[in-house]
Order: sequence, then structure tokens, then C-alpha cells
Amino acid sequence: MSLTWINILTGASAIYCWLIAGVFLAFSDFVMKSLGALVPTQGIAAMQSINILVFRSFFMVGLFAVSAASLVFFAYGILVGGTSAGFLMSAGAIYLVTVMGVSAVGNIPLNNRLAVLDPKSAEATDLWTGYLRMWVRWNHIRTVGSALAATLMTVAVFQSG
Repeated sequence: MSLTWINILTGASAIYCWLIAGVFLAFSDFVMKSLGALVPTQGIAAMQSINILVFRSFFMVGLFAVSAASLVFFAYGILVGGTSAGFLMSAGAIYLVTVMGVSAVGNIPLNNRLAVLDPKSAEATDLWTGYLRMWVRWNHIRTVGSALAATLMTVAVFQSG
């Protein structure tokens, strides 16, 4: 296998995409269950804090870096082609739709709705149970999508050699 810029970008993207899948899995598997087990005011306040701090995290840098790499994969597939092009383009499409798209239409709007509520209000408490259920459902899609994209990126690295 030759070590080219596309292999390095694909390998790095695959590794970070696996990490993204792991973070999403942790949230779906036990973080959200733990927050749901708290008294609603505490769970809501904790989730509001997570939703603020995540935007200042290294996680977000990688999330957007893989998005940019996904766009590069499309251009590379169109301009250069080759054995791995289909895997790269599929990985990019899956990532952009299931991670970034689902975040934009599912998880972020739920987070924005929760963000403006006083955790001690009746409205927040009423919203909380439905929020948890819907947030986790959307997050399952992000988990599976990022794992599938990472798998395709990993395959592309080995196909290019």
C-alpha cells in the first residue's frame, strides 16, 4: 500500500470517525440513561451544560474535520476515481447525511428547545421524557451512520493499495 495524501486523510478520518461513533454510542448506551435516571431538574441542567460545553470541545473540531474530508472524498472520487473512490464517496455521503444531517434536523433542534427552558419549570419537566426518547432515537442513527462511514473509510484505505 502506498502512503499518499488521500490514504493519510482517509486513515485519519476513519480513526476519528470511529471515535465519533464511540462517543455517540456512549450517549445512546448509558449517558442519556444516566441523565434520565436523575431528578428531571438535575438531568435537564446536566444536559444543558453538556450542550454548551460540547461546542468548545475537541470533539467538534473532529466532527467538522471529517465533514470537510467527506467533501474532499467526493471531489477525489469524481476527479481521480480508482478502486477506493466508491468507498470514499459512500463514506462521505453516509457521514454527511447520518451525522451532520441528523444532527441538524434532529438532535440540535431538540437541544435548542431544551436550552431556553428553566430546568425547574413545569414545561421543562414535561418536555424532558419526550426529549430523552427522541434525542436517543436520532442519536442511534448518528451512531450507526458514523460506524458505517468509518468502516467504508477503513476499507478504502486498504483498497487503494
